[in-house]
Amino acid sequence: MVVITSGTLLGQLVVALATPVLSRMYPPEAFGAFSTILAIASAIGPAAALKFDSAILLPKAENDARGVLGLSLVSTLLVSALAGLAALFLGPTMLSDAWAQIPLAPLWIFGLVLMTGLFTSLVQAALRAKSYGLVGWRSTIQSVGITIGQLGLGLLSPSATGLLGGALFGRLLGFGALYRGLRPLLAERGGASQRALFRSYWRSPVILAPSALLNALGSQLPLVIVAAWFGTAEAGQLGMAQRLVFLPAALLGAALAQVFGAEIADRLRNRAGSSRGLYLKATFRIGMVAAPMCLAILIASPWLLPWLLGPGWQQSGLLAQAMAVSASVGLIVSPLSAVYAVHQSAASLAIDGSRIALIAVAATVVHATGADVVAAVWALYAAQVLNYIVTWAYGLRIVSREGTA
Repeated sequence: MVVITSGTLLGQLVVALATPVLSRMYPPEAFGAFSTILAIASAIGPAAALKFDSAILLPKAENDARGVLGLSLVSTLLVSALAGLAALFLGPTMLSDAWAQIPLAPLWIFGLVLMTGLFTSLVQAALRAKSYGLVGWRSTIQSVGITIGQLGLGLLSPSATGLLGGALFGRLLGFGALYRGLRPLLAERGGASQRALFRSYWRSPVILAPSALLNALGSQLPLVIVAAWFGTAEAGQLGMAQRLVFLPAALLGAALAQVFGAEIADRLRNRAGSSRGLYLKATFRIGMVAAPMCLAILIASPWLLPWLLGPGWQQSGLLAQAMAVSASVGLIVSPLSAVYAVHQSAASLAIDGSRIALIAVAATVVHATGADVVAAVWALYAAQVLNYIVTWAYGLRIVSREGTA
């Protein structure tokens, strides 16, 4: 875990150092259109492989794991194509402001969803091979690639397409660092048929993929709502605030989730007993990081972010403050929610659906009261905090039942 965390923290540092330059290079409207497209792709991306990617860790035989990897890659291609088609028909009506700034927006969504699905599949293959160093360093390589791409394209054309092009370039660079994790799987031959593997891991596409889609949609929905109701300039302010506030949670949390999920899966395969102690210990240790992070964001963001980002970004500090509690609680809960995928729990579908319901209620109240964008963000992210609490509590129940089974 130290190796993965080190790599992701270095990647986080690269992105953080580049942010003040990018904020002075790209206007809020461009960043808002970019953030909107990225939010849509990020809502679909985690489910692009229909969660066969998480099942790569489960088979005892390497040749069966290779078959599951094949299911994951095929699913990614199909889902990416469907996402592009849906964006082609729905995007111009629902998000006309962002669509007007980005030529060929459906193709960008297709490419970003495809890269996300392929990337998560290769990461799981590397984790199965215990190539933790590769997983850690791919975060650094990807962050460096995104930063170089966005800075370089910004010098040519400081538009939303420059930001999107840099994001795609960085993801492409990350693939090379993960290839070695595939070698043990590529060396195997035979194993169960694709049909048999599908029957064995049917919960991945039927239960876990819809759950992952709802979970990711719940994370991205506030920005999409802000873009649709308040425009790309306000979405840009929110997107920039998210970039800084959720950066520690996204990168550190993703690394912790990968390692925590791998350890839970290993204990499950080897029938090593209850994971309740590991779950509670991880909660405490991550909480020791999350609590001071929350306090720092609440106190410092209203004056620190506008100073850091430069003229035109004054509102980003207030929006960051509104997200502080959600980001900190999410840092704790998101890694631990790997228990839902490992145990293939059907409850994840209901819990993730409740997040969408809570956000919908908050959005309804915001719309009915005519609240401004800052009040809207407070309400939308308060709904996420409530969902995180439910997610953690039921995750504890899952690992507790495991110990008594």
